[in-house]
Amino acid sequence: MLNRRESRQQAFEFIFEKSFNGNDTEEILRNAGSARDAEISQYASQLLSGVYEHQEEIDGYISAYSVKRSIRRLSKVVLAALRLAIYEIIYVSDLDPTISINEAVELTKKFSGKDESGYVNGVLGGFLKGYSATLSKPEDGEAQ
Repeated sequence: MLNRRESRQQAFEFIFEKSFNGNDTEEILRNAGSARDAEISQYASQLLSGVYEHQEEIDGYISAYSVKRSIRRLSKVVLAALRLAIYEIIYVSDLDPTISINEAVELTKKFSGKDESGYVNGVLGGFLKGYSATLSKPEDGEAQ
């Protein structure tokens, strides 16, 4: 059984793969299970499905916080790491967001390089700060 870190890397690899072939998530999981003879973790499957279920929203955040590069100019490694981390920050309630950021940085270092990992860290740090601020704002009409 894979731990969360291993599951996250597995999900990252699936997200990265999907950026090349466009297969649906079930097909990616099926192919990975048979071609790699790999145990597919439930958490990795949940992450892959969730990222693509919410891709438009997630990519909107990436575009908003990736100030130096347009989303089209990001490498597939960087894009996969950002999508995964932002999904976890928004939708995985029992996870400290800093873990998602640290793991995305480590995955980027492992699969791309130090320069790219710094960029991922900056984008995710800005996202977390901005996203957290929107969560703590009072609703219109509420006392401040």
